[in-house]
Amino acid sequence: MVERIYLNPNEPDPTFMVYKEEARRVMLKALAGKSECFWILGKTGIGKTTFLLWINKFAPLYKLKSIYFHGGEELKFEDFKNGIEKLIKASFFSRIFLKKRYTESPVLILIDEAEHVNDDRIWKYVVSKLDEPDLNFSVVLSSVEEKEEIKQYFKGREIDKIYLEKPSVDILMEMIRKRIEAGGGEGYQPFGKQLIKDIIEASDTIREILIKLEEVAK
Repeated sequence: MVERIYLNPNEPDPTFMVYKEEARRVMLKALAGKSECFWILGKTGIGKTTFLLWINKFAPLYKLKSIYFHGGEELKFEDFKNGIEKLIKASFFSRIFLKKRYTESPVLILIDEAEHVNDDRIWKYVVSKLDEPDLNFSVVLSSVEEKEEIKQYFKGREIDKIYLEKPSVDILMEMIRKRIEAGGGEGYQPFGKQLIKDIIEASDTIREILIKLEEVAK
């Protein structure tokens, strides 16, 4: 048994995101283009939610407006629509003096667990905003697998699919070290470097690694 260190395997934290290069590519493409569609795919626990939360946190640094929605059956259409309408609304000055309806900033909508969104009004609304000529609007979906029912709404559009796979051992070792230090440990202690490496090599996802380390610490 080792000293208790809380690694929070079930609480995605963008501080420890390991797919920054892929996330930056999404933001830069959204900045350069319009009506961009992205689909983040990967196993449960690989880091898709953390990926979206990282984008949502750092989007302002890229001059992007963003909003994150945890998808699934609990996502209500009115909440979804109202959140986006507030985000895309032009400033008071632009509305009054420039007669603008929408913000001039690029907008990025992030929808997690998209495969569980069953209200078709959500997808129809997203497509309607992608088609707005005066709005720079892009969307990022995430799910374990592609869902044909969703793809039908985006028929004829190019979707940039990004598959998240387990990072290298070195990248994961560094991420774990940072998590340990954030949780009150030092370096790879109290687990030890070899134990962490063995657990990484025997695991398929980031969440699985963290869960196993938490088990060791019990």
